[in-house]
Amino acid sequence: MKILIKRTRRAAAIGLYGTLLVVGLTVAAYYLDRYLWRHTIVTNDYTHHLLVVTGLVLAVVVIAAALYTTRRQLPRLRQMDALEEKLRAYASLVRTQSLATLFVTVLLAAVIVITHDNVLIMLQLLLFLTLALSYPNMYKMKADLGLLDDEMQQLFGDQYLDAHHED
Repeated sequence: MKILIKRTRRAAAIGLYGTLLVVGLTVAAYYLDRYLWRHTIVTNDYTHHLLVVTGLVLAVVVIAAALYTTRRQLPRLRQMDALEEKLRAYASLVRTQSLATLFVTVLLAAVIVITHDNVLIMLQLLLFLTLALSYPNMYKMKADLGLLDDEMQQLFGDQYLDAHHED
């Protein structure tokens, strides 16, 4: 079960830090593009608007899908009997959401470089914030999965006991 927790945290960390890296590189490329390369990508108005609207819609759909999926899946996960089943399903949910968000952030970075439109940077930051707020730490996992203190002690050992008894 500790392997499932490591997988969950690894997938969440890849999504979170990968998104942060992509956002940072995108902001740097946006503000330094006139110094980095001599040729800019020129698009006509139709292509520009199509790319920006597609990026906006894609980001909103990913955020809405993440919220909807979380809202629908977490009560189902709490109802599962076996702790290992809960952890497998939770790891799958976190991995899917993290990697989908990272993928969309990379696509938005490409659109930002092509269109040179800074509105999409805000959506990249919103995607990052979504991942940061849903990062599965010990207490979030307890709340999301409806775990008892005994199950938390089984999963996290002394780390949970020390943090739990300091209150």
